[in-house]
Amino acid sequence: MSLAIDTRQTPVTATLSGELSVITLGDLQDELFGLLNFSVLTLDLTPLEMLDGCGAQLIAILQQEAGQQGKQLRLEAAEGSQARHVLSLMGLWPTDHGEGRVDGHQ
Repeated sequence: MSLAIDTRQTPVTATLSGELSVITLGDLQDELFGLLNFSVLTLDLTPLEMLDGCGAQLIAILQQEAGQQGKQLRLEAAEGSQARHVLSLMGLWPTDHGEGRVDGHQ
């Protein structure tokens, strides 16, 4: 699991790759919540190879926290990606959202 942050873009883009699961949550939870230091952030989940229910729940909590802090967190996940599939199954990705991006929190 890796988290790469590109601050050269506006908005800042963080890309998660590898696995976000119950096994890896402890390693990245603090880093993910540290992303809320940015007022506007895009979190690209497309490269994730594995996303389980615990990882999806962490993303949902991150979105909720961003909203409570008045931050803008945009999720990106390409159609057909593991992340988009799991988030859709869990009702965390709008079915009418065709661009591969979710803004704000739910």
